[in-house]
Order: sequence, then structure tokens, then C-alpha cells
Amino acid sequence: MSQCGRCKKEINTMLITNKRQFDGGTLVVTDVPVQKCECDEQMLLNDSALIAGYVRLLVDRSIIGEITVSMQDLKQKFTIQDFLPKEAQQH
Repeated sequence: MSQCGRCKKEINTMLITNKRQFDGGTLVVTDVPVQKCECDEQMLLNDSALIAGYVRLLVDRSIIGEITVSMQDLKQKFTIQDFLPKEAQQH
């Protein structure tokens, strides 16, 4: 059992729903794993980057409305490399 250094409460792993506003709508990502205690909630950096990349894809393709997808589906269909500029992928 992990304990938070700040609030001294137990750190739990749980699944949350993450909502991100973008030009044209809202992306709702379900079943996002986070580490949570009384004072903080932390998402894995890779998960956050994947969500941000998908938001950018929605904006670039002018998709509007509320889009709901599970974190598992995002991970099955995309990687962070899918959202990097082509120049960055060549290095």
C-alpha cells in the first residue's frame, strides 16, 4: 500500500472519465487509470499525451460534437508516435 507524502493518505489506483474541451466539442475518455489520494490525482504521462494527440486529430479533421472513447480503444488504435510531426519520426 502506497501512502501520499503530502496528505499521508493511501494512494489508490482507479479508473476515471476524463473530459477535454476542444474547438468543436468535447472528448470524453472512459476508463483512464489514475493514481489518486485525498490531495492529488495523477494520470500516466503517456496516457495524457495520447489523449492530447487524439484531441489534436479531432481538431485537424474538423470533427465536432461530443466524442466518447475508452482509453483501451485509444491504445489499440493509436500510439504517441502517430501524433508526432513527420520530421520528428525520422530522427
